[in-house]
Amino acid sequence: MSRVQVRQGEKIYDIPVQSGESLLSALRRAGFSLPAACGGRGRCGKCRVQVNGAPRLACKVLPQGGEQVVLPETVSGVILGDTLPPPPCQPGRTGLSAAVDLGTTTVVAKLYDRADGRELAAQRAWNAQAPYGADVISRIQHTLDTPQGLKELSGRIREQIWSLVEAALAAAERQTAELKEIVVAGNTVMESLFADRSVAGMAAAPFQPDSLFVGPEGADELHGVPVWLLPCVAGYVGGDITAGLMASGLGDRPGEHLFLDVGTNGEMAMGGQDGFSCCAVASGPAFEGAGIQCGMPGVAGAVSHVRYDRGFLYDVIGDGPAQGLCGSGLVDLAAVLLKLGIIAPGGRLLPPEELAPELRRYVERDGDGNGRFHLTPQVYLTAGDVRNLQLAKAAVAAGIEVLSQRRGVPLENVEGLYLAGGFGTYIDPASAMAIGMLPPVLAGKVRPLGNTALAGAAALALDSRLWPKVEDTARSCAYIELSGQPDFTQAFTGNMGF
Repeated sequence: MSRVQVRQGEKIYDIPVQSGESLLSALRRAGFSLPAACGGRGRCGKCRVQVNGAPRLACKVLPQGGEQVVLPETVSGVILGDTLPPPPCQPGRTGLSAAVDLGTTTVVAKLYDRADGRELAAQRAWNAQAPYGADVISRIQHTLDTPQGLKELSGRIREQIWSLVEAALAAAERQTAELKEIVVAGNTVMESLFADRSVAGMAAAPFQPDSLFVGPEGADELHGVPVWLLPCVAGYVGGDITAGLMASGLGDRPGEHLFLDVGTNGEMAMGGQDGFSCCAVASGPAFEGAGIQCGMPGVAGAVSHVRYDRGFLYDVIGDGPAQGLCGSGLVDLAAVLLKLGIIAPGGRLLPPEELAPELRRYVERDGDGNGRFHLTPQVYLTAGDVRNLQLAKAAVAAGIEVLSQRRGVPLENVEGLYLAGGFGTYIDPASAMAIGMLPPVLAGKVRPLGNTALAGAAALALDSRLWPKVEDTARSCAYIELSGQPDFTQAFTGNMGF
């Protein structure tokens, strides 16, 4: 066994490396959370670090011993914790409850006083499983490829949630002994990984999970504290959706409403008080900044919005120099380039000689005869990036189209489009409609809801009498499997263009 020296900021660590092990794997074992959107397969370029002064992909480096590794400092950025107001708390209870939104990309924990319903503290972090892949498919694959993969991922997320809860307790100056329960809402894969349950059944059709966490199967514990996992609908419609539908109150409303939570997966439901039809699409991690050359999460340095007024104007998270594009910035940029004719309706990013003279200075020709657009010298968009965005937005648009057709409800009859989660909160709906991701017929009906998974978990943490309601919500959802269905394939193909 050899050892390498790792520097991160002002701190220096000495970590062991097993024979034949990649640097990324060694960093994972040592507890470092280095992004690796492709799961360490050398395709995404996100695990780049300095090794002996040279930039290298950590997944491709096989240390021999003595290497000097420099990691980027821990990033800060926008992790959505804003929620719908929770209901009044259940009378007669004492102590504390914690609510957790267990997302694929981010994790948020909030601490509540059960006696009066006050929010005492909140803690947020990027999901510690990021070194194993940006999406749930990569993480499922890790459990299949690695003998201890499931335990690795489970241990990572359990300890991260406990650390966030402990930090919230410390911030509120309260004791661990006062904590009575933790309520966790996440997609089915994330809840399964937390519970150390096999996710192998979700790797291929019919995508059957080991558990849907209904009733007693949703019970767990963390360091002696009871944990309750939200009930799920299917392998790819999870407790985050049932939490959101309950918290939003859409199940109590007449008419037809469209609920959409887009992240690394696109989960959606259509319905109201008479029940819901729901489905999921593999939108991929492009909306989280992965699979894009200059893509990044919504952290400091990410371009979050783009517009054009005699030149390209953009907003940067943290107000520093632009370092890359997060999901909302990517969608804005694509909409602007489409309007200016830099991206053709079919999706081709045009080379400079095919553009208006005043736009040519922003674009260079790549080796395949397409363009490469530069927002800044360091932040650019490639033809491959546009293709990945097309795949992601076509999946979402096709899911909405098929859901509407299967339910027999024309989109113009939908009373509201409710966007959940961070991407849904920060995206410009007009840009999403301009690129064909969201249906233009719903312009003026879009309502961002914030972090509805956390809102649902908080409601249950404050009032245990709501558990039958959230289980009824799960039962009211009729799941539609889209994989391999001709109508979805046709809709997907039809929505590829802009």
